[in-house]
Amino acid sequence: MSRFKTVVPLMVYISPALRDEVKKFAKKLRMPVSQIAREGFVMRMEGLGNDYDSGFSNGLEQAKLLAKETKGAQMMFPSGKSFGELVCDDIDSFKHRQGVADAN
Repeated sequence: MSRFKTVVPLMVYISPALRDEVKKFAKKLRMPVSQIAREGFVMRMEGLGNDYDSGFSNGLEQAKLLAKETKGAQMMFPSGKSFGELVCDDIDSFKHRQGVADAN
């Protein structure tokens, strides 16, 4: 069976700098760029990339904990929120903008 009967083309736009990095990476692994892309798609859809996301989320949670517990972060604003709470709100909004899953 011809390879083209088992696959379909898909165009993906990336920056020229990223293209160069991907090509070097593919050459180093002796693997086609399309194979790397396919594996990346599968990893994201199956949640296999969650080790990174989970670790990143845990790091953000630790930052929130430090922001809340730091003595200077206890200062209250007229809004009724402490400085630490405002920082945590910003961290949470960053997580949602970046599409990072909550660790909890």
